[in-house]
Amino acid sequence: MKYVGIPFLIIIIGAGSLFAANGQKIYPLDSELYEVISYLYIGQGMALPSTAGPYSADELNKMLSRINPDTLDPVSKRFYQQVYDELNRDHKAVTFSFETALEAYLHSNTKDFIHEADWVFGYAERKPLLSITLETQLNNNIYGFSEFRLSPTKYTDYDEGTGELISSYFGSQIVGSNLFFIPPGKIMDLDLSFPFRAFGAFGGDGWSVQIGRDKLSWGPGTTGNFMLDDHLRYHNMGRFTSYTKNFKYSLVTSFFPHPKQYYPDGNNLTVPGILAARERWQGQILDGLYMFLGHRLEGRLFNDKVGLAISESIMYQSEENLLDLRILNPAMFYHNYYIRANANSLLAFELDYSPIPYLNIYGQVAVDEFAMIGEPAPGKDKNAHPSAFAYMLGAKTAMPMFNGLFSGGLEFVKTDPFLYLRYGKNDHQNLGEWGINYIAAIREFYAGGHMVYDEDFIGYPFGPDAIVLNANAAYKELGKWKLAGNIFFMWHGTHDKWTLWNYVQPDGETGAPYVPSPTEQHYTENNSDANYAARNSVSRLFIFSLKGGYTILPGLDSYVQMDFIHIANPKNISSNAAISDIQLSIGFSYSF
Repeated sequence: MKYVGIPFLIIIIGAGSLFAANGQKIYPLDSELYEVISYLYIGQGMALPSTAGPYSADELNKMLSRINPDTLDPVSKRFYQQVYDELNRDHKAVTFSFETALEAYLHSNTKDFIHEADWVFGYAERKPLLSITLETQLNNNIYGFSEFRLSPTKYTDYDEGTGELISSYFGSQIVGSNLFFIPPGKIMDLDLSFPFRAFGAFGGDGWSVQIGRDKLSWGPGTTGNFMLDDHLRYHNMGRFTSYTKNFKYSLVTSFFPHPKQYYPDGNNLTVPGILAARERWQGQILDGLYMFLGHRLEGRLFNDKVGLAISESIMYQSEENLLDLRILNPAMFYHNYYIRANANSLLAFELDYSPIPYLNIYGQVAVDEFAMIGEPAPGKDKNAHPSAFAYMLGAKTAMPMFNGLFSGGLEFVKTDPFLYLRYGKNDHQNLGEWGINYIAAIREFYAGGHMVYDEDFIGYPFGPDAIVLNANAAYKELGKWKLAGNIFFMWHGTHDKWTLWNYVQPDGETGAPYVPSPTEQHYTENNSDANYAARNSVSRLFIFSLKGGYTILPGLDSYVQMDFIHIANPKNISSNAAISDIQLSIGFSYSF
């Protein structure tokens, strides 16, 4: 009972506080404010603003200050003013906000598209039935945020025989909704793993510190980014950023469950045994250290025409909970610690250029593994480490049109077969062994007190062994309506997040050969598929999406999304017939 008075004390303090703008308010990655600012930069022929988010109000204001509103056309000037007003409006010390949403989901194929990963409008896109947010802004230098939600769990069951995560909300029936208490759902399906955004932040002019749970993203990609991508539900992280007119430095650390928490404890090294280990009880003792540590330097060159970013990170792992404090050096070149048994390093380069107004060209390159002078060269020498690179090239446009803003883009991505994958204990992986991979597990709670570990890439969401082409176009009028379309092609080889790492051999030698993406055969074993050897073809995925939204009244929004999906050679098996699905998602939301 001694804690009951604390919330009331906060409310009383907030009610009596003066209204003020807060420079340390953290805006989420999907905030329209950053999106509009980036469009204004492209329209002015400037390189993109910082692509390392999320962003504080102070940083967004500094981005906006680069734009001279007197040079803008009337439409762009109106967008500019709307962003400026939002960033500089006064806030109460304590604010509660509420949003309620009602959504329905329909699709045509209830046989082949029955998992969350089969949906374009998936768990991350679906809104909760009710969301309550609490913001605390006691002065201009301190900010706090937390969100409470009523929504169904991502998974509702677990098959102990196959290790498959199952959900009642993603395709088992033609029609579904976010009303989780209506059959086939049940009240016990309430997701109690929230909040997914909960943090404190503090800072000043030109710097910010954020500690807690939030999404992260580094890079300008539309389909994803190589180092950090926002498809991961959240990071439990600490983040420091410092920025001036032309430079920005970021340091991020994020912590995840150690793989030994969701791999077998004993010698049950069958694939069903490995997958069954992904389910645990709340009483499981959590030990082992698994962390992401990365730093990033961004610069603007040639009179704001060129943006350059260099990022480096490691995934650091210790079964004994040991943290070598030497790796926390914010200025170190992490690769040069030479601690391969404990860490996997990744280097990324980004460049974007706006040659003319309304056009920005960008690219990313990620380096995970390559042979240095004197080391065995893949494809030429025996027992070589497979090279692991990723490449991205894209173009974006944004321009005023009628009373709104038109935007569009093209993007090409290629990832090597062993990108993000690395052995752990040995020079190669055996079945049941985990690697030091750029893969993290999110602990998910579902009814009955069970915990499951949902593994996903920290970087590019489609992982290694893929070629992606994407085209998109959109039109929006802020606060009124928007319409967007997207075409997505992906050729994905046989490698996935559970592919076991191994040496590669030159032609004519026994063992896994060195082959480019996308692969047509899975040569090593797989921690999720005992039938890996049957993978004999490239899976081809096509998605066509249309979506739109309309603001009926202030705070009352409607939105709809239609996705057509076609997959040839599903599961990378040529004898599997092609599958298709039409998915329709409709929603109404009201915020106050």
